[in-house]
Amino acid sequence: MIDVLIVDDEPKLREGLRAFIDWEALGYRVADTAANGNEALEKYAVCRPGLVIADIRMPGMDGLQLIQRLREQDPLLHILILSGYADFDYAKKAIAHRADGYLLKPVDEDELMEYLRGIKAAIEEGRASEEWQHATKEWTREALIHMLLTNTEPTSDDRRQLKDRAEELGLIWNCYQVLLVALHDELTESVLYLLRRAMAETFEQDDRGLVFELYGQVGVLLKEPLLAIEREGVYRSIQTAIGETGVEFTVALGSKAGSLDEIAGSYSAARELIKLHFFLDDGKLLCQDDKHSEYEEGCSEVLPSETLTDQIYYAVDIGNMKAVKSLVRQTGRSLIAEGYTETDIKRRFVEILTAVMGKGLQQHPGLQQHSKPFSDMLTEIYHMRSIYTLYDKIDDFFQQLMNSLGEKDRHREVKIMLDLIERNFSDNLKLETLSGVLNYNSAYLGKLFKNETGEYFNTYLDKVRIEKAKSYLEAGYKVYQVAEKVGYTNVDYFHSKFKKYVGTSPSAYRRHASSE
Repeated sequence: MIDVLIVDDEPKLREGLRAFIDWEALGYRVADTAANGNEALEKYAVCRPGLVIADIRMPGMDGLQLIQRLREQDPLLHILILSGYADFDYAKKAIAHRADGYLLKPVDEDELMEYLRGIKAAIEEGRASEEWQHATKEWTREALIHMLLTNTEPTSDDRRQLKDRAEELGLIWNCYQVLLVALHDELTESVLYLLRRAMAETFEQDDRGLVFELYGQVGVLLKEPLLAIEREGVYRSIQTAIGETGVEFTVALGSKAGSLDEIAGSYSAARELIKLHFFLDDGKLLCQDDKHSEYEEGCSEVLPSETLTDQIYYAVDIGNMKAVKSLVRQTGRSLIAEGYTETDIKRRFVEILTAVMGKGLQQHPGLQQHSKPFSDMLTEIYHMRSIYTLYDKIDDFFQQLMNSLGEKDRHREVKIMLDLIERNFSDNLKLETLSGVLNYNSAYLGKLFKNETGEYFNTYLDKVRIEKAKSYLEAGYKVYQVAEKVGYTNVDYFHSKFKKYVGTSPSAYRRHASSE
């Protein structure tokens, strides 16, 4: 709708014009009326109409003076002049002020409607032309930004042409920096639109930069470097804009650029950060001077899978979630330090979790009823978008596994160790391994165990194994089978231990047991 302001000192004429024309059918709306030129200027400032219909003869400021004042504010404003006098001199002056028409009172309805149709067509044509010019300029500007971002080795001719074009489009700034947003799910036009609109509202409206879209990513060419205190706000505005869609994203900030030639480097730096999003992204804007320690700080070696599995299983079995989390993160850092890829890291963790679950099933057959949800959680691990969300998912897995195992007496470390020995005597149990799980120095833990049981840890473990071995021998198992079942890989070593604690050899004990 085109807003209209009617200006006339005769109330009847003002209201008559408002009433006898079907303005809406013609695409207009009477926004307001005014009784004189001064009032008209005040109301024009409020409603900003596209058309003013004004009497040429009014007390104080006449119509011609009003036209002149209005033209100073909007040279493209459309104006129709009304007059009760067939005064050609006034008509000529009105035309000189570029009035769209000159109507005599009483106004002929058909003539006025004809003017209104013509003015509406002119306004629509002007709007279309303006929109096209704006869109063309925007497209040309974005095309130039694309060239600046991707032209990594410009020739001297390229530099000159790019600089000339940048000057034409107002892109010569003191400083530049590229902000880039990557969407990790299937892209749709609606999501891209929401993201682009949010970026425009944040940066373009305040003339802080220009939004662009390239290779399915939305970015901003900033006029000034983004301050550290602004980063969280920018991240949250993007999160708010596309949060309801459920699409996951990563935001990265490239290096500062002091010239047009350096813009490509800033863009490349932002893209490299996004490629590392699995290792760096913990729900914040990524930038080069604030890399996250998880990627840069690693362990000197990757622990063997068997060792990790045992340590994590024992920590789960005794309900030490703090130790579990520490081991999980230690594993992640060591894998990163060894150069493992995202896929390899996920696969390695799935192997460890599967092994821990397998040990749990051996000791607690009741866990079988939870195998389906645990299996589903293992599948979800492959869909985690960062090492941090992966840690959270693994923590959740072990917490649920811990809950399924049930609460135990965890108040005394020695009782925990005795329970572990009883249920895991065939494993390669070491005091050093348990000390890491229980957060104690191994020497101190060994003394604690000796004070409570009267036996050294290894001695107690040997005695439990020998007692189990006696049961297996009585059941008819062969000596080498029994040695393996109770945790001795060397049969001769088993033989010496058995004779030490029982006073006879395993073979003799087996024969004696079978003869009874």
